Amino acid sequence: MKKILILISFLGIIYSCSKNVDSEIDNQEFVPQEVGVGIKSGTDIKEIFHFINKFDHKVDNINSLSFKSNLPSDSLQHVLDFLNEKTYTNDGLNWFVTGYLHNQTNDITIFPRLFEMDKVEFQNDWLMSMEELELSEKHNIELNSGVIRFYVPKGKELVWKNRFEDYSIVEWSELNYIADIEPLDQNLENKPL
Repeated sequence: MKKILILISFLGIIYSCSKNVDSEIDNQEFVPQEVGVGIKSGTDIKEIFHFINKFDHKVDNINSLSFKSNLPSDSLQHVLDFLNEKTYTNDGLNWFVTGYLHNQTNDITIFPRLFEMDKVEFQNDWLMSMEELELSEKHNIELNSGVIRFYVPKGKELVWKNRFEDYSIVEWSELNYIADIEPLDQNLENKPL
């Protein structure tokens, strides 16, 4: 009997701890209307566009994309200039298509962030640009094949987070939680270790 009481007490403690964690998550503040969706590794861009087109949501951007160009190695700047002229590949301030030339293989790799990709004309233009620049997707099994930031109706963020998780293309879905970050104590910087 004593063992049963101890077991019940232990389970009660574990349950109350998990409820506290859940309530902390439920009470965390998040950016209204934003839901991030991580796409499973190996998913091609056409499938991502097809997924986006299933919904009537605006898309802020798709990031964490990686492409390789089969153009000659001296074409890196041409590829970057060509893509950065497009309105949907940069925000005009901070986010532009970046890339590099691999020092051993001379392969061109680029990292675009695609804005407003709920617009079919932008999707089609990207697919044509891929052909023109001989771009193919680079997938890393350890990473997502893109992260989409959707704008959903205010007050329905959790509903859409859960709904997105039901799709086989989706690795994860999450709200854009706001974190409190405290600045480093100035006194700690001057103290010897």
